[in-house]
Amino acid sequence: MGFGLGIYKCGLGVLSAFALSLMAQSALAADWYAKDVRQQGHDPTMFRDENGYILMSTNNNLAMWTSENMTSWAAKGRALSNVANWDTWLHQAVGGKHDGIWAPDLFRMDDKYGIFYCGSVFGKRTSAIGLATNSNLNFANPSAGWADQGEIVRTTNSNNYNAIDADVVQTANGEYWMTYGSWNTGGIRLIKLDPKTGKQASDDRTNYMIATRGGSGIEGPSLIEHGGQYFLFTAWDVCCKQGDEIEQTTYKTAMGRADKVNGTYKDRSGKELNSGGGTIMMQRYSRYIGPGGGEPFKDLNRIRFVHHYYDLTGDKYNHIHIRDLVFTDDNWPEMGQPFLGRYLSAEAEHGAMTRAVSGDITFNYTNDASNGEYVGYINTKGSKIRLPMNIMQAGDYIMRYRYANGGDADATHKVTVNGKSQTVKLPKTGAWGKFPESSVAMIPTSLKRGGNFIEVEPDQNFAELDRIDFLRVIRDTIPANGFDNGIKVRLTDKDQFAIKDGGYAIFENVVTDSIKSTEVKVQLQQCSGGTLSIRDGSKSGTELSKCAIPASCGTSAWTEVSCSATAKLSGVKDFYLTASGNSGEVLVGNIKFVSTAQPESSSSAVSSSSSDNSPASSSSEDVIISSSSEDGTTAIIPANSAKYGYSVMRNGNGYTVRFSKVGNYNLYVLNSMGQIVTRKTVGMQSEVQIENLPKANYVFRIVNR
Repeated sequence: MGFGLGIYKCGLGVLSAFALSLMAQSALAADWYAKDVRQQGHDPTMFRDENGYILMSTNNNLAMWTSENMTSWAAKGRALSNVANWDTWLHQAVGGKHDGIWAPDLFRMDDKYGIFYCGSVFGKRTSAIGLATNSNLNFANPSAGWADQGEIVRTTNSNNYNAIDADVVQTANGEYWMTYGSWNTGGIRLIKLDPKTGKQASDDRTNYMIATRGGSGIEGPSLIEHGGQYFLFTAWDVCCKQGDEIEQTTYKTAMGRADKVNGTYKDRSGKELNSGGGTIMMQRYSRYIGPGGGEPFKDLNRIRFVHHYYDLTGDKYNHIHIRDLVFTDDNWPEMGQPFLGRYLSAEAEHGAMTRAVSGDITFNYTNDASNGEYVGYINTKGSKIRLPMNIMQAGDYIMRYRYANGGDADATHKVTVNGKSQTVKLPKTGAWGKFPESSVAMIPTSLKRGGNFIEVEPDQNFAELDRIDFLRVIRDTIPANGFDNGIKVRLTDKDQFAIKDGGYAIFENVVTDSIKSTEVKVQLQQCSGGTLSIRDGSKSGTELSKCAIPASCGTSAWTEVSCSATAKLSGVKDFYLTASGNSGEVLVGNIKFVSTAQPESSSSAVSSSSSDNSPASSSSEDVIISSSSEDGTTAIIPANSAKYGYSVMRNGNGYTVRFSKVGNYNLYVLNSMGQIVTRKTVGMQSEVQIENLPKANYVFRIVNR
């Protein structure tokens, strides 16, 4: 079953899809290459502050780093460095000098912050976990203000579990629990904490065992709540062999889920973690050895997982990756991309690989590829690359598919997005392992808010894959809560976007060619004066539009404010929404590029191929027409109504849809919120009427029956 993507805007002319594809190529030419940051660290913990990220790790005496963007890190001193003899109790607890401060966990508990840290003698169970607290964590100087609170829990060699690797989680009802443990038959433990003291709670003194492998390697536990369920991540097998011993590292990350924080935890197959179960989330692949020792943490609009790995082709020592956890519809997490500077990009080498035969799907290294590597030998049916992605704005997208085909014939890949498949034609590029700007296919698709899963499989002939960028097609509206990241911004408990003075939000990869209006409006609540600006490319980039925030406005209904008009926009841009001069948080609803008048025109079509049979929702107020294409390609090409067989015209109080290729279709009309207004079944008719629609913008979708 095929479908076509048509773009139609009443009275504002026809968008040239060919020009759109060229714009999409040229606009990203300067910055599409990614490169690993290689920030060093073992057993990392990360905390999201409204100003950015705070990072800590093992064996550096509680050193702290901060970053606004997860790529540039600044050293900020060591917590407790000005507290004399703060670890005297720890020396006594382990019976002598400990082998460094290991695996800290930085966490907020009610009205204070805590660092749960541990010390031990390597290879023994003489270990202890302590706590330092701070009532005011200052992002500019996060190592200041800490006081040591001493011991939380300790173990000796008489215990069959080990008091290291602490991690704290808050439950849905506001309780705090700490998990810890390393190797040994007693496995991974869990205790309830008193939120006032950070010590073990008096109302539940149970020391729960929530995972064990019967003495085999399991350590580094961490917990997160999502969707009312709890997820336990652990590290398995041998850690920390690096340099010349790197091949001895077999570390990996496993996971299980429970309905209650104290268990029972089970993996995706249903096996209990207390009986050796665990779904493997990450293990050695490509040049990434021993991905583990990590923890999940809640970011502004997603859950991330920070962990260490060892770089086989680099210095062979430890480095940090920060990934998205991408949740399926039935609430199981999968590991997403490590962050390499872009939120809407997927490097093929970081996908989950399924190989039909040994030697199929290989990792290859070259400076001509993004991040210095790409995936080749995508040759055998049954082999698959799975790329989980978090997308913060639902709607229409173009996947910018960077590939190489050095063969003698065109190739095709089967690309499946959330279960809906497309056949992608990949013309010859003239060389293997090279990915110039001309080596891209442009694939229309629809993505939902939250977890999306893209799968790539071989089809006909051969092609290599480097990277996929996801370009959001904006015709008139950007929901502010669809931002990718930001500073001094948040989502409220009503899923509304809030921004403070000096804050900014990032909206990556906006395809602006389809924005026809230069008028800009924003919806606001909870106003407190100041200005909002839409900027190009950075928080200090060219101001495209400026909006005056009223001194006051409603708190329950949106106030629409007109902003300065933009110049005619084109190409693919990163929008930054910045705030200045507002005395409190302002809530922002939709950012709208729309004229007051609603003019009229006709449509054009863009060809593609898909198995989509449903009228997927769209936030667009344009018309999207879906139909079968003859040539099977998903690359965007110039519209040709004679070839693709339909047109839409305004007609009195309705619309006329004409088919030059008669067939059996389902015709859906959706409003600007993506809701179905009406539906028609078309059976071998050359023309149908959609009547009694008020004058407005709509989304038309035509799907083969």
